Amino acid sequence: MLRVQNLTREFSGLRALDDVTFDVEDGSITALIGPNGAGKTTLVNIITAVVSPSAGRVEFDGTTISSLSSHRVARLGIRRTFQTVHLFPGMTVRDNLVIGRFSAAFEHRAWSVLTLPRWGDATGRIRTDEVLALMDLALVADEIATDLPYGMQRRVEIARALCADPRLVLLDEPAAGMNQAETERLRDDIAVIREHGVTVLLIEHDMSLVMNVSDKIVVLDFGRKIAEGTPAEVQRDPAVISSYLGTA
Repeated sequence: MLRVQNLTREFSGLRALDDVTFDVEDGSITALIGPNGAGKTTLVNIITAVVSPSAGRVEFDGTTISSLSSHRVARLGIRRTFQTVHLFPGMTVRDNLVIGRFSAAFEHRAWSVLTLPRWGDATGRIRTDEVLALMDLALVADEIATDLPYGMQRRVEIARALCADPRLVLLDEPAAGMNQAETERLRDDIAVIREHGVTVLLIEHDMSLVMNVSDKIVVLDFGRKIAEGTPAEVQRDPAVISSYLGTA
C-alpha cells in the first residue's frame, strides 16, 4: 500500500533522513521505532506532505504522493494523529469527530462546509455513530472532548482520524503519557482498527505495545534504517540492541 523509496531529507545541511526505504503492506500493522532524533516524525511529515523530501519518493497504491499537497494526500485516504493531542477546545466529542469528516463530505457537496461544524453530512453522522461505538466513546459523545481524561482524549483523536474512512492511518506516539491500563486499551483499539480494514503505521517508543501489535518493525537511527523485520527478528538484531533496545 505504502512504499518509501530512498527517502532523504536535509535541513540546513543536517540530514534528518538518509536513503530510507521500506514498504507498508495492505492490512498490516507496521511499527516505526528509534531513539529521539532518529527521523521518525520527519518521515511522518513527508508521508503526509507537511514537508517535502530532498530526494527519493513516497508511493501510495502506486501513485507518487511526495509531490502532492497535504489535503490531496488526505483525500487519497491517509490520516494521522500527532504526538500531542490536538482536539478542538469547547467542542463535544461528537463534533470533533464530525469535523474529521470534513474532506469526505466536501467531496460530495461543496456547501456542506457551512453545516459541518455542527451537523455534518448525513453519511458523516452515520459514520460518526459507528466510530463512537467502535472506539467505545458513545457514552461521552456529548461531553466536551478536552474535559475528558488524557487517555480518552487520545482515543477521541484516533476516532476523529477514522471518521474520514481512511485506508491508512499514521499513529504518532499514541501511547505517550498513557498509564499501563490506557496503553493496554490502546493495544486493543489498534487491533480493532486493523480488523475493520484500516492499515496502521505506528510510531511508538513503548516497546511492549510495539512488540505485541506489530506485524513488522522498521528501525531508524540517526536518519538511517538499521533494521527491518518481525518483532522477534528485530529484538535479536545486534544493531537494534546496541542503538536502541539496550542489553538486559
